[in-house]
Amino acid sequence: MDLRTRAAATDDRLEDLTRPPPPRPAIPLPETFQVNDSGGRFSVSWRWRSLGVAFLAFFAVFWNGFMVLWFSIALASGQWMMAAFGSLHAGVGLFLAYGVLSQLLNTTAITLEQGVLRVKHGPIPAPGGGEWTRADLAQLYGEESVRSTKNGGRVFSYDLCAMLRDGRRVKLVKGLKDKGQVLWLERALETRMDIVDVEVEGELAKR
Repeated sequence: MDLRTRAAATDDRLEDLTRPPPPRPAIPLPETFQVNDSGGRFSVSWRWRSLGVAFLAFFAVFWNGFMVLWFSIALASGQWMMAAFGSLHAGVGLFLAYGVLSQLLNTTAITLEQGVLRVKHGPIPAPGGGEWTRADLAQLYGEESVRSTKNGGRVFSYDLCAMLRDGRRVKLVKGLKDKGQVLWLERALETRMDIVDVEVEGELAKR
């Protein structure tokens, strides 16, 4: 290979290295998301309400109504063992009521302001959420979970996760129902925090 050929090959390699990567395909904004991006503050929020909450609400009202009747009879007749036996079932009823109220009233809000990322759920207290600075976060990525149903079907859910600078992994938002929601959040937050997208082992496929 002569000097001109080697020089041309070198120039081609340099051009490949300096050429900017192709633009990533656009990800449509999920219909359920409410977005505000102004004044140095970026926020995304969405309601928890789902189609299945109507049936869950009906069942919770029926269950708790039955337990109220159970305890009324037990206490009126002095049947303390009967009342004690119903305590476990009453606990199930309270858990159902908590789930219904959360689905009906709760909102998840993600805010990014002055380099601080916050995730909050409310107004009904719920697990999850937290606060991280830009310096804490090395990478954002999505994860997919699959749960089998009794009739042989499969239910998918998606989590928005973060790789921290110290190597730990945390779930920022759990239980999203649509893949597009996780991918949109990842892209939007990475863009605003200047995080270069790098593949993480086990992450949700981008396509």
